[in-house]
Amino acid sequence: MKTKTFLPLFVIAALVLAVFVGCGSMGGAKSLGNFSGTATGSAQGYGGPVEVTVTIKDGFITDVSINAANETMAIAGAVLRRAPDMIKEYNSSDIDNVSGATKTTLAIKQAAQEAIDKIAKGN
Repeated sequence: MKTKTFLPLFVIAALVLAVFVGCGSMGGAKSLGNFSGTATGSAQGYGGPVEVTVTIKDGFITDVSINAANETMAIAGAVLRRAPDMIKEYNSSDIDNVSGATKTTLAIKQAAQEAIDKIAKGN
C-alpha cells in the first residue's frame, strides 16, 4: 500500500522541483556586452521631450532615471513609475507598453535605447 502512495507523491514532487528550477534559469537578463557608463537619451513624448538617463555596469543596467516634466502625470504617471524597474529587470529598452500612455512609453523606450547606444559606443 505504501508503494502506491509513495510513487505518485514522488512524481509530483519531482515535477514541482523541475518547474522551480526551470523558472529560475529563465529569469536572468542577458548582458548587453562588456561595457559600462552613464548616458542620457531624449525623445519626443506626448507633452514634450522625455529624457532617460541610463547607467550600465559590466553590461547590465543598474540605474534608470526619467525626466518627463511636460507629461501629464494623470495619464503617464504609471509608465513613469514602472519603466525604470522594467528597463533594469529586462536589461533592455524593449519594455512593455503601458495602456493609455503609449506615446510616453514609446518615447521612454526610444530615449533609453539612445542612451544605451551612446554607452556602447563609448560616448
